[in-house]
Amino acid sequence: MGSGVGGSSSNSGGQASSSAGAGTSAGSSDNGSGGSGSGLNVDGGTNPDVGDVMNGECAHEAFDLSRQPAEILIVLDRSGSMQEIPSGSATGTSKWDLVVPGLNEVVTATNASVSWGLKVFPEGEGMSCAVGNVTDAIPVPIAANNATAVAAQITATTPDGNGTPTGDAINAAVTYLKTLNDTNPKFILLATDGEPSCAGRSSNANQSRTLAVKAVTDAATAGIKTVVIGVATTKASATNALNDMAVAGQMARVDADPMATKYYLASTKDELVKSLQQITGQVSSCVFNLTSTPPDPDNIAVKINGQKAPQDTAHTNGWDYMGTGYKQVEVFGQWCDQLKAADANKVNFVLGCPGETIP
Repeated sequence: MGSGVGGSSSNSGGQASSSAGAGTSAGSSDNGSGGSGSGLNVDGGTNPDVGDVMNGECAHEAFDLSRQPAEILIVLDRSGSMQEIPSGSATGTSKWDLVVPGLNEVVTATNASVSWGLKVFPEGEGMSCAVGNVTDAIPVPIAANNATAVAAQITATTPDGNGTPTGDAINAAVTYLKTLNDTNPKFILLATDGEPSCAGRSSNANQSRTLAVKAVTDAATAGIKTVVIGVATTKASATNALNDMAVAGQMARVDADPMATKYYLASTKDELVKSLQQITGQVSSCVFNLTSTPPDPDNIAVKINGQKAPQDTAHTNGWDYMGTGYKQVEVFGQWCDQLKAADANKVNFVLGCPGETIP
């Protein structure tokens, strides 16, 4: 793709929008050739959206945009098997006591960059695969700066459920996520210790596995990717089921070894924390939406910490247009890493006029 030509759309990054407070104009806006007023309206600004040219003249514009948090709904398996001590454990710690502190540690550490929410399954302690084992209930809805509420609910949850209705839980999670009317990218983080065992009221293993993979596939088709964490999982059939869901969720673990698991295996707290840190780093990336097409798409500057990032059509270390219409920009590589730092998070966009040199 050449300079100024929109690339294929990307849904993998954390998305930032020019919302009030985040996308207001930074500094003065210069008007080219004596034109008056701004040719680009940024959400939260005061100028009307009158296009890229005013009074027949191009309007130069400079403004900041902030990254917006990705939204992740944890779908946490609380079935009774989570009380088991993993085979070969040197500490005698149960699966549940591995997953709770690891989740809480990462949720707390990423509070500023991820909007977290929580759903648990199965619900109640009744019969396996019974009506009501999965409902539309979301104990902690997704919200910004939500770590305290999510961690408290995880800590208060007990692993006393009967059965593993994974597919039904994913379907309920997707139903909820589709009600969120914002443009932020949405993900499911499925943490479970084994293969699905319920499909509605059926306890047929093949049906349960098929439903779970289909639910994850349908979620990805709807733009909601799923990360799969296997908590101390060693059984071959469980591994196969989790691998299938990880691939279907389009967030499979990358490993040069073709025999390695496609899901993230968490056998110890430290391993779980490391996996979660890697996952949240993937989903909290750097996508920005402009509200109008630049006057000259080939003449914009993307500045991070005052330095101009290069346009990089290879998408490895710089910035490039994504989607169509020159209204979405993604930042890659070490430039994105800078934005993830606690003292950064903002990009300065300078939209130049044709023939103008942007310093």
